Amino acid sequence: MPNTHPQGDLSIGRPVEGPPAAVGVPSRAARRPSCLHLAAPADLDVRRRARVADALAAGELTIGSARDHGTHVVVLAGELDVATAQRVEDEMQAIQATDAAQIILDLSRLTFMDSSGVHLIARATARCTVSGARLRLRPGPPHVQCVLALAGADTPTLAA
Repeated sequence: MPNTHPQGDLSIGRPVEGPPAAVGVPSRAARRPSCLHLAAPADLDVRRRARVADALAAGELTIGSARDHGTHVVVLAGELDVATAQRVEDEMQAIQATDAAQIILDLSRLTFMDSSGVHLIARATARCTVSGARLRLRPGPPHVQCVLALAGADTPTLAA
């Protein structure tokens, strides 16, 4: 039976050649936009640091912290996200290392919170459970409470 395939013989062992390239049309690699070129590993660290710096500049967070006898109040104002959560985590760990019997985390002045905030609250709750301190949340705006509710983390004791 004669071979009727348009590219010729497709028998095993013989490389199949594609259609000839059109004259004047650059190859696929030459047409790739510069933003899609793979970065060298050293470039990745520089780019990663630049993205974190940009994120820190974009989302501002102010942390207010005050202690009155056995109660420590932490007030968060601004955006609690991946770029700012570590600062809050550091503050919470420092407070939880003290002898504070109660910690109130005030979310009422937050303008944004993502899952980083939910994880932060979960870790702080776990540390308080171990240390015997009591963590209370002062509710945030509706969009912050919605994030907590979606994560199933809206049940910690609420502070008035």
